[in-house]
This record gives sequence, structure tokens and C-alpha cells, in this order.
Amino acid sequence: MDALAVQRAAGAVLRPVRRRGEPLKPALAIEALLAAMRAAFELSEEAVDPLLRPALADWRDAVGCADPLLLPANAADDKMLVPLPMPSWCAWLIDAGVLRLDAPAAVEGPRVVQHASLLVVREAELALVERFPLLFAGRYGSGAASLHVHLAISPPFPSPLWRGSIWLRAAAGRTGKEGAPLPLWLGPPSSPRSPAQGASGETVTTWAAPALPRWAVLRVLEGREPQALWDLRALGEEQGEIAAGPLGAMRLGVDIGSTSTVVVEEESAVAGSVGARLLGGACSSGFRRLAGDPLTAHRYGCAEELLAPGGQLPTALAAAGPEALAALLRSGAAEQVWLPQAPPAEGEGAFLIDRFKSPELVLLSDWLAAAPEMDRAAISRQLLETYAFLLGRALAAAHSAPLLAPEGESWKRRWTRLGAAEASVTYPQCAFDAESKVPFSDVFASAGRELCRGLQAAWPDAIHRLIPDPAAARAARGAEAKDSIEAFVDFGGLTVQITVRLQHAQGRPAPFLAGSSMSYLLGGERLIDAAAFAQAGGVREEVRARARRVRLLIAGGGHLEEDLRAMREAILETVFALVQRQLEGTLRRGAPDLTRLRGAGLRLHLLGEGWKLVALEVPDAERERGALQHIEEWLAAHPLLPGAQLELQRLDKRRVCEGALRVHGAEVAEEAVELQGVDVVSGDSLRQRWFGLAGKVSGEDLSPSPHDPFWRALAGEGKSLLRVEQWFSAPAPFATRLLGGNLAFDSQRSFLKQWIDVSGPSLVALRIHSR
Repeated sequence: MDALAVQRAAGAVLRPVRRRGEPLKPALAIEALLAAMRAAFELSEEAVDPLLRPALADWRDAVGCADPLLLPANAADDKMLVPLPMPSWCAWLIDAGVLRLDAPAAVEGPRVVQHASLLVVREAELALVERFPLLFAGRYGSGAASLHVHLAISPPFPSPLWRGSIWLRAAAGRTGKEGAPLPLWLGPPSSPRSPAQGASGETVTTWAAPALPRWAVLRVLEGREPQALWDLRALGEEQGEIAAGPLGAMRLGVDIGSTSTVVVEEESAVAGSVGARLLGGACSSGFRRLAGDPLTAHRYGCAEELLAPGGQLPTALAAAGPEALAALLRSGAAEQVWLPQAPPAEGEGAFLIDRFKSPELVLLSDWLAAAPEMDRAAISRQLLETYAFLLGRALAAAHSAPLLAPEGESWKRRWTRLGAAEASVTYPQCAFDAESKVPFSDVFASAGRELCRGLQAAWPDAIHRLIPDPAAARAARGAEAKDSIEAFVDFGGLTVQITVRLQHAQGRPAPFLAGSSMSYLLGGERLIDAAAFAQAGGVREEVRARARRVRLLIAGGGHLEEDLRAMREAILETVFALVQRQLEGTLRRGAPDLTRLRGAGLRLHLLGEGWKLVALEVPDAERERGALQHIEEWLAAHPLLPGAQLELQRLDKRRVCEGALRVHGAEVAEEAVELQGVDVVSGDSLRQRWFGLAGKVSGEDLSPSPHDPFWRALAGEGKSLLRVEQWFSAPAPFATRLLGGNLAFDSQRSFLKQWIDVSGPSLVALRIHSR
């Protein structure tokens, strides 16, 4: 765009004006503006009238904006929300130097006014710029004035070294009707050449721009579609020098759990510290709030901090509503959702989706309808990958912020040069989806790639490696076990994952089986529902209220003031029964005569946050210690391997992440297999039976012997119990002791796993109710 040619085109219209600097009449100013646009975009006179002229009106005292203005109700507190009273295409003339804003836009009665000047060249032979004042004005409607608008940008301080797109997020909610959806469009000024490429959404919309924009247009897509044009010039790049010296490097330990995620950062920097930006105290969301109420910004993804109690991020995504989630599934628009920024509360607008690592549990049918070509497992994987990408981008945005360096008697901003990032991502050694038998390692490989894609907005070189949970736990523990049996029990929000390893003692034959693993859909979230179901006696509304109360309490760091002994004993009894069975089955196959492991002790590693459910009566700050005390008391009274010395190790997520950073390549390759066979059953050896068949005749009864002591202690007399979705099918479910009908099982998978996945929550609920 030739600025001088545009100024001359506008000046040709103003040649009849005799006095320099004379205020322009609206009609003449409109002709000059249209002439400038004609020259700037090489338009014909026939194209200008239908495209541009209807947006300008000849008012008595001003150039009127024919489009209704979006003046938010909170513009009185955030002056930058006052819109410019002009068509958005006028922004091109400001950039071309033809139009200049002389003062901030101001509200005067029912109008918004803007003092401006036209800078033109009237002499064809000279380049003398003359200034002619004019006034823009526009009206705003009462409907628009009832809206509250939020605005935020990511990264908070766009760096000259930033490699990703710039996200500008806008949200609008009706006063007193925060939950009512509001269709919005956010994007650049309109252009006569092509439609503006922005983003639309309900209540919240995020525009991903390739570079830092100067202008933003927000339009409400209803009624007469009021719009706001804002000058974002104040968001210009921070002044400062790029720090000299070697590139900064970062190693990350990342544990993406079912309900919470932890990141541990290990820095290697010369030009200023680059470590602990995300979780070093306050957790940066990767956004900077530009306008809007700070008390409600979290509802719309415009807050500056993430929800991270105890340094743990919820494994969840927040969206404006189901429609935004459906748009994510259809187009992969990750910028339209965000990581949670505050605890969930009644009546708040954010739509929270969590527990997406379990396709069997939580994905609703309407989400599937939004993407009929995808099954539950595919949707779960897409949500997990989106979460990993947003986590990586939040880290990148936090680390790309400028550093303040001393210079003489003052401080100066310096941009940190980032080079490489390596993420060690832990994963459970079990299947992600029971039907397809896809291992978690495959799922987390794609999640790791998305994590690195987010990191690459700040680090040019970002790679990931996968670390099995047991390998990370062993490295976090420190000293290597020489002659022991190791059991790793990861009690998460969705699953209980058990891995057993048999050490090869020097001077003895190697075990026939090095280790085994099994995963059960019996995590903390299902147990919260089971406890609520038992304590409420099966009353639907009371069950939901109790379960929500517990979840809000955990998120907010509170505790329950009631006797929870029945719940604690039911959880420990059920979980440790599965652990004991895994140990017995592994020993039966790995060392049938036990000579290979005679005298070995048992190292029991407890991972995951589900263990804290046994101490909900303890204040949050002391819950970890209280849970460990209850567990030690239970294991003293109910030993897992009688006669074997027990060494108990509690490893929280932070220690697991720290361990993942220490794991070497040889340890990563270790795999643990699932046990599928059945032991020989005779005489008194029934207790050694493992419930599962491999290669047996189709149709053979998979049920365990009713005389088996382990099965009788676990399941009682019933063959199966109600599924979770059958809990409210009867008015008094506990009258029948939750007994259900016959169940069909897959002969290629462990019977015990299938039974627990189906009946486990009912088993725990029955045990709580009977105590």
C-alpha cells in the first residue's frame, strides 16, 4: 500500500477547502475517506458505493457510524473496551497514515465520539501533508450495554522469539444471565478484498492470529449485530534486548494422571533462570487479562493463573459449553478450550470435561453425536492430546516472558533465548481401551508429540520420551532392590494399576516370569460415587449431591467431619485384595516352588492420589500423612505376603516426575505382561487359582469355583452385581444386595479384571452399606 498515493487520493477531494486545518463537514469527510479506500485497495467507483458507503452516515456534526456499536456494561471500568465509533475498515486508513486518532474514544450521552484528523496531500507536485480535523460518532443500543466483556491475550508478553500463533480471546455474558449462550465473532477489521478471517463461538471465542494484531473486532451475532473495533496498540512488543550467551535448555518430568497432572522442571540456563515458570508459586495460564472483571475471568478462560492446588493441575478441559466441545471434536480447534483456572462451583458458566482417559466412563452420547465418525476411544484420545498441547503451550508462554536484569541503577527487560526442551512423560503399563487392547504407551506417544508441539512455540527443539510408571518410581526411590519382590500400585482417579516385578537374585535361577501387570476400572472417581450411593441408600438425588460435595471438597482443600471408617475399610479391603491376588499369581508363574525368591522381602510402592480417599476426614494439609497411617495399620493387620518383610514406599506425583528425569534408556524398555491363564486347581491349592482363560473352548463357563476361598471372600454368593448404570433401576437396590443378571465375558481377557470393571463399584458400595 503506497501511503503517499492514498494521501493524495484523499487530498484531491479536499482541494476546494480554502483554509488549512479547517474542520471538515461530514459529507466532505466521507468522500475523502471513500477516495482513500479506493486508492488503497484499487477499487472501482462502482464497487465503493455498495461495499463501503452504507457504513457511513452524514450526521449534522459528525461522520456517523451506521453500524450499531457494542459498548459493554463494564466499559466504565475498562476504558479500552470503549469501541471506536467507525466502520472497522477505517483501521486500514489509520495504518496507511491517512486517518489519525487525536484522543481516546469517549461516551457522550447515547453516543460514542472520536476526535480524529485526516492527513492528506492536496498538491500533486508536493509532499506537504495537511491536517483536517473531523469527528466520528456512533450509537450503541441498550441490549449491547447489558453485556459484560472479557478480553485476554496469549502469550502474556509476545516475544520477538515466539514461534507460535498469537491467541486473542474475547468473552461476553449478559448481566444476570451468565449461563445464557451468546454467539460471538472475533477477528481482524473487514477488508474490501476478502472476508475477514476470524473465529466464532458461543459466549467465548479465540482468534488465532499469525502475528500480534493491532486491531480487533468483536461482533455479537444476533439482532442488528453490534460490533466493537478496538485499537490494541498498547499490546505492542515489550521493549528489550535478546539475552546473549548459550541457549537455555529445559528438561521436564510430566505425569498426566487420570484426575491430576504434575510437571517438574529441571533447568539448564546461562542467560537467566528459565526454570519453575509454570509451577513456581502461582501457575501461569499463559494468558494476560486485558479487560473484564478479574473475579469472573476464570469462567471464560481469561484469567492469568491456572487451578493447581498443591502444584497439581486438574487433568481436565474447560469450554464455554457443549457446542465448543463439539467444535473441538470436529475441527481440532484447541484454542477454543482451556485448562481450568478456578475450582468448579454451582452456577458458573464454564463447561468442564475431565476423566477423558477412560472411554468407558464419562463421554456422553451428545458428544458422540457431534462427531458420529468417532468412537469413544477416539474422542478420549483427542481430548487427551488437546490437553497435552495446551499444557505444552502454557509452559511455552510462561517461559517466554521477559526477564528483568539489573543495568546500572535501573532494570531492563531481556528476552531469554531458549534452545531445547526434553519431556519425560510417564505412562501406565496397561491397556487404554479394553476393546481394542491399545496400550497406554501408544496413546501417550501421541500425547507426548502434542505436548512437544505446544512447547515448540518457545523452544525450537522439543522432544519427548516415554517412561513406564514403575521405572520412574524405582528411579525416584533411590537405592536399587537386590533381592525382593516389588509391587507398584497406582491408585488414580479412574483406575487401579498394579505391576509386580520379580528380582533376579545373584546365584539363583532367573524367575520364569519377570513381572506382570493389570489395570482395573476402580479408581477414586468410581469409589466416590460408590460411597455416595451406599451412604445415601440409593436415593438418586442424594447420591449426586453427596458425590458432588466430596468432589468440591477435594478441589477446594476441605475435609469431611464425619465417621468414614466404613468407607476406608471397604476401599482398602477391595484394593489390597486385588494387589494380593496379583502378587500370588505372579509368584505362581514366576517361581512356582519359591526357591528362586526364598527369603525375599516385599517392596510396596504406592502411587496416585486415590489413596487420599481413605483420609477425607483429615485436613488437606495433613491428608497425605493421615492416609499413610491408615494404610500402615491395615497392612499390619492384613499382610499381603505372610512371612515376608514389608517395605512401604509412598511416591506422590512429584517424586514420580523427578524419578522420570533420572531414568536411563535401558530401564525404559522393560515391559510387564498381563496374566491370562488359569492355574491347576486341585485339593487345597484352590487359593492359587487365577481367574482367566486363554485358548479354551468357546462357551466354556468362565466363572470361578463357588468353593474358592478368595472368590467367596471377594464376591460372596452372587455371580455378578449391578453395573453402575443399573443402580437406580430398582426402588430399594440394597434389598437384593445389588445382585445382577448373568454377564457375558471375553475368554481372551482376565475374568477377574472384567468382573471388577463391571461389578467393582457395586462391591465397594455393598461393603460400605453393610458396615
